[in-house]
Amino acid sequence: METHIYMIRHCESPKLGGSEERRGLTRKGKMDASKLTTLLRNEDIEVFISSPYTRALLSIEELATESGKEILLCENFKECIFSKGDKVVPNEQVYPLVKKMFSNHEYAILGGETYDQCLDRAIFGLERVLRNFEGKRIAISTHGFVMTIMIRNFIKHIGFDFLMETTKPDVFLLKFDGMTVTEFTRIWREV
Repeated sequence: METHIYMIRHCESPKLGGSEERRGLTRKGKMDASKLTTLLRNEDIEVFISSPYTRALLSIEELATESGKEILLCENFKECIFSKGDKVVPNEQVYPLVKKMFSNHEYAILGGETYDQCLDRAIFGLERVLRNFEGKRIAISTHGFVMTIMIRNFIKHIGFDFLMETTKPDVFLLKFDGMTVTEFTRIWREV
């Protein structure tokens, strides 16, 4: 029985300090959330799951509401914890860190997660979703790093360069037979 996972990287969010968990969407991010709805409204998505971070939730809220579905929150799909506390890490600091994490899966700065720790929690959540919703069409709204390493768990040639080429938002369709990916397609496009 084929399961469709629509892996969604959240829409654009301001990085102006404050809390990672509560960052919302920029004006462009809000417009792109509507574009996500337009793109995915005919996909017959049956289950909506989101990272508990506000920006991920807001990215699929309109689509879920239009579909008459609740959004299930899943801690497993939150972004990698890059530093101690809940502070926003600027891109000029986070991307060199992420690049190092791709080459050394045990590396983390004090108080942060390693690549392997983040992957373990994310794959645990994804496998649970695949078991509990087998044969369904499922949207998972998440974040760039955690999305990339989940996909990389199945598609080995994906790595740091893939992450750097993704957009906010971005959408990838993974078709699963059990726990095996049978098809992988980028479906995000401007609508």
